[in-house]
Amino acid sequence: MTIEIADLPRVRFRTTRAAQKICAGLTARLGWRHQNVAARLAIARSLSLPTPPPVLTEEESDDMATAMRGAQLFGEGGDLAAWLALITQHHGNREMPKRSLQAMVTGHRTRGAELLQKDWVSSGREMGPFVVRLAELANFPNDVGSDNGGPAAPSASALASEVRLSIGEVARDVRTDENVEFVLNAPGGSPHLAIMGGVGSGKTRTAVHMLRQLRRFGNVPLLAFDFKGDLAEGLSAAYGADVLRPPEESIPLDVLHVSSDDDIAIKRAAARIRDSIASVKSRRPSGVQSEALREAIATTLWTGAAGTTITLQDVARALETEYEERGRSPDELTSTLNELTQFDLFLPDRSPADFFAKSWIILLPQDSSDEMRRLVINLTLNALDRWLNALPDAPTDDEGTRALRHVTLLDEAHVVLRTKLQALANLVRMSRSKGGVVLLASQSPDDFEGVEESYLDNMGMTLAFNTQAKPGPTSRIFGSSYSLTALSVGEALCRVRSEAKTRKIQSWEP
Repeated sequence: MTIEIADLPRVRFRTTRAAQKICAGLTARLGWRHQNVAARLAIARSLSLPTPPPVLTEEESDDMATAMRGAQLFGEGGDLAAWLALITQHHGNREMPKRSLQAMVTGHRTRGAELLQKDWVSSGREMGPFVVRLAELANFPNDVGSDNGGPAAPSASALASEVRLSIGEVARDVRTDENVEFVLNAPGGSPHLAIMGGVGSGKTRTAVHMLRQLRRFGNVPLLAFDFKGDLAEGLSAAYGADVLRPPEESIPLDVLHVSSDDDIAIKRAAARIRDSIASVKSRRPSGVQSEALREAIATTLWTGAAGTTITLQDVARALETEYEERGRSPDELTSTLNELTQFDLFLPDRSPADFFAKSWIILLPQDSSDEMRRLVINLTLNALDRWLNALPDAPTDDEGTRALRHVTLLDEAHVVLRTKLQALANLVRMSRSKGGVVLLASQSPDDFEGVEESYLDNMGMTLAFNTQAKPGPTSRIFGSSYSLTALSVGEALCRVRSEAKTRKIQSWEP
């Protein structure tokens, strides 16, 4: 007989003693007042997986804990009806007998408790990372913060296996002699990396080595910004990447792409592109200049929405027109934009989805201007952020290992860190649930000081070689007993967030 909602408050639901013990431990550690909180969380955790829970073994069936009535487990009224709907929808059979429902709930509680235990351990047994892990699994709608309120962008291909990387060519703990690895997409962890070190320290050598390891796991696209040419030499062949040298070679990316002609989408995109252009110079535009630039970009985007091909040169012309209509004379902003758009830095040959589906290395040598380098990086990262963070969450397996979609390597990251570029902050804070990986290579922990965004707090691994860094930043990252200036050649301080401790490792040998 199919169970009715009115009968559920009195139905008794059981779980295994092992699952009850896990939930009781979480209840005590996290300060919950009632046992049903952990039980509900366990069921929800199991429901986050597409597959049905496994049938209990005979041994598990013989070792059951005290039953909990439906009203206590699920609540009453709308809460109880919602839980029943979730469980039956997951099961796929609307007409579920009482015993089948009881068995299904037992299976979900048992599997979910085991998964929660793994989530707790992988989060370093800390409340904050544990909550972040569960939030990532919730698969909330992806319209928040995207260019439009319509359907989410189509999914992208993903590398769906655990990626375990040795931290350098030697990767040996100096104290214990253990091999040191970093699981890039571990459950509940952050995939992002920061690698720091002075000239000749092995910073770039280690970054290239780790990225070449990643490539062996499968095809995940790479975007690398290369200031010295050594990244192109070490990575282009491994990733099958095209090497671009702006302004001699244009970047075939439509940086003015908007996925909708909706008014809100146009305005959002205009504001984001405006910020990317405005942060090119150290001196930010005034309020009036900023407003005029946003209006010029919005006008250009509306032209593109009507089917006309648009470029940055069109933005420069639209800004001049906007100034004329406002009775303003040309100034530093119009001069800078005109100077930068004399080159075809970008051509709208590929949409962001097409462009970021393959690997690219963008060479930005020192003989090009700071403004040009920043404009290339800012607009490319802005396009990446708006595309990647609008995708559905990357899938996870039963263990919570998240598939990877894209890797970004930003060499000489200090060039962008202090520009307060929102796109970079978004990629570091939000893209891990989308399968994004960001590797920031910089000269010193000092480069991250005074930056509003707490980039290093979002790194899954922080690695620092010998460099002349101030004691303060080093102590905040690695602890007061460590010094970067005392490191030998090839040695580095390493902190993996899930381990919550600092290691001294031999990353490579001279």
